[in-house]
Amino acid sequence: MAGDAGFPHRWLARLVPRSHGEARAGGLGALRMARAVTAAVLFGYVVNVSVFVWVGGLRGLGLAGFGLCLAVVFLLQLAHSTGDTLAWTVRTRALTLSAQAVVTFTPFLWVGPQAGTIAGFLAGSMLLAVAGPLRWGLYAAVGGGVLLALWSQVAAVGLLYAVYFTLLTGLMVYGVSSLATLVDMVHAARGELARMAVVQERLRVARDLHDLLGHDLSAMTVKSELAYRLLPGAAERSRQELQDVLAVARRSLADVRVVAGGYRPMSLAAELASAESMLVAAEMRVRVRCSAENLPEGLETVLAVVLREAVTNVLRHSKAQRCEIEAAVDKGRVRLCVGNDGVEPPPSATPCGNGSGLGNLGVRLAAIGGTLAIRIEDGWFRLTAEAPLAGGTAERPPEEAAPPGEVAAQPWHLRVARLITVVVLTGYGLLLVVNVLALEQPVLELAGFAGCVAILVGAQIVLSLRDPRSWPVWARGGTLALQGAVTVLPLLWIGTPWGSIGGFLAGSLLLALAGRRRWALYAAVGLGVLLLSLADGQPVEWSAYLTISTLLTGLVVYGISSLSGLVKQVDQARGELARMAVTRERLRVARDLHELLGHDLSAMTVKSELAVRLLPRFAGRAKAEIADVLDIARRAVAGVRAVASGYRHMSLAAEVDSAVSTLTAAGIDVHVDVPVDAIPDELDAVLAMVLREAVTNVLRHSDGTECRIAAEAAGHEVRLSVSNDGAPPSRLPVLEGGTGLGDLAARLRAIGGRLAAGAGAGEGTFRLVAVASAETLLTRADSRGDQQ
Repeated sequence: MAGDAGFPHRWLARLVPRSHGEARAGGLGALRMARAVTAAVLFGYVVNVSVFVWVGGLRGLGLAGFGLCLAVVFLLQLAHSTGDTLAWTVRTRALTLSAQAVVTFTPFLWVGPQAGTIAGFLAGSMLLAVAGPLRWGLYAAVGGGVLLALWSQVAAVGLLYAVYFTLLTGLMVYGVSSLATLVDMVHAARGELARMAVVQERLRVARDLHDLLGHDLSAMTVKSELAYRLLPGAAERSRQELQDVLAVARRSLADVRVVAGGYRPMSLAAELASAESMLVAAEMRVRVRCSAENLPEGLETVLAVVLREAVTNVLRHSKAQRCEIEAAVDKGRVRLCVGNDGVEPPPSATPCGNGSGLGNLGVRLAAIGGTLAIRIEDGWFRLTAEAPLAGGTAERPPEEAAPPGEVAAQPWHLRVARLITVVVLTGYGLLLVVNVLALEQPVLELAGFAGCVAILVGAQIVLSLRDPRSWPVWARGGTLALQGAVTVLPLLWIGTPWGSIGGFLAGSLLLALAGRRRWALYAAVGLGVLLLSLADGQPVEWSAYLTISTLLTGLVVYGISSLSGLVKQVDQARGELARMAVTRERLRVARDLHELLGHDLSAMTVKSELAVRLLPRFAGRAKAEIADVLDIARRAVAGVRAVASGYRHMSLAAEVDSAVSTLTAAGIDVHVDVPVDAIPDELDAVLAMVLREAVTNVLRHSDGTECRIAAEAAGHEVRLSVSNDGAPPSRLPVLEGGTGLGDLAARLRAIGGRLAAGAGAGEGTFRLVAVASAETLLTRADSRGDQQ
């Protein structure tokens, strides 16, 4: 690593995953990088404090004692900053914080005011290790402790500066550590994101199964019934209806691919023509009026689906004799109205229904800012859909949509990461201004220095948040030149390099440039500070301190900015995992739909073609074939409804498939031995819930590469086990109340089952075993019924 100065930049670039392995490696690498940056920033503070105390003249046993305390502070702070501190027991947190407080304040006895430089670590630990409002009280108490410790040793201005420095350092430590924790949180949530994506994909499949394939099968049923009734008297007309059945069957095969693939634009005009043909075939009087033309693709697709479902409900649920369809544009809104004189409302005729039928239409319309209204008046049932013309862009293919759970503009974790970055960089700028107050400069000169610092920090925030390496060369060069100017300009009236003002420029060079030259320029900034300080007549020790402080500040600025970027990189990686999981789910859906409908649609097509060839000479044989088509169509309609319902509800089979999709997308090899057909129906949902939580823990608490899922049924009892590698003892989940596994154990106990979790047989393995009995579950249900 030392031999490749461009390594960090290229490493970060490779975090954007292009395969399962890269996605997982990117997430884990980002975690390691985040912890390494946090450790480097904390170590930089320790070195800076050490140099400051050395410059202050501390030597001998006093220096050795202070060094020992400083080492303990660093180790405790590292534990608080890189571990899941709030998950520790209260006793553990109390012990570590008490120990840190002791080694923080004890050096005041022999070091004096300079010992206050490490108190900021304790303030940061209070924010990291204590929850709720109490942490802010303890954070302020650390500042109060510094005030009391220095009360008789320094003047009022010195006291103010010491307290401010302590509290500001605490905020900076908290900010850096929180960014690393945020990277960990975003990475840990990758499995839940992928699962949400799969769930949304299943809901879309269920909706499209009903809206697209349900309509087609209903249309084939209606037209086949009409063809059947027309025989033997009107063979030629029956033949025409069978031609329509063939056309719909071929379209259904395409719709199967649409349901599995996710998106296909539809034509409102084509659906209007199809609707008119089907309604006429059902012996209704139909009137169609359409003045809505050249609609946005997404809007037209939604309205076409609305029309298709509305007509399906007219055919399926009403006894209408007349039907009117009208589509028009008025004042920037599109209005589609479908009315019929069959006043009996369909069972799913409410937009807020159970996720099927017209209830799906309300969801589709709401996604583009539209509304769905249903009313009965004057013996007519009317369905009206309205949407703004501008809403057409909202209907996007799923693979182009924002990842589930994210705000369109920016996910919450990215906003938090950016906020922390801004706060820490602004805190550094304020610290520079406070340092210059001690020089007792005139007001105008102080204001000029503050203005230069404001420009410096503003430019730094832009560089830290906007990926400067993607900027044009002139933009990067101009921003760096501006920072260089406002860094040097204050020397005209201050007369000496002060504090670590050059650290911002040093950090910006690392961010904006690539290769070895950035490290050379970074070192040149430190050398420049050293030469300026020596030329001003400053002691060698103080000049060395300023140089080290400048270089360390540059590393801190670079680290803070890198952590913010890592949050974004991990977010991209988990978004890729979600897309991979959805892709696998679509493949599974395509397989299921082929098994469900492929044979039926092919059989209907073959029999309809045979009936067409038999007419008009062999009407009897043709009628028998049409009867077979009707039976197949009705069976297919029932099958589609059953599958659509299955996609909406939790089942063990679906969770097994989801687990395979999610874990494989995360780069984990999955071995499954689950005989889902042997699982009692009463335990299906419970075991599905167990498996979902187990997979969540595999993703959240391990760095494994292999997972085994197995189930065995013995009579009424079922045993489900999930084991994985890459689970060190320190990260094993526990069955405590309030945790996912703890709640799951309580749920199983409530039905007479049990849950066991702990280290597996191999090193670094974790195994979860759930046992439940359907007989016990039924017995408890019967006893509750008797009590009622």
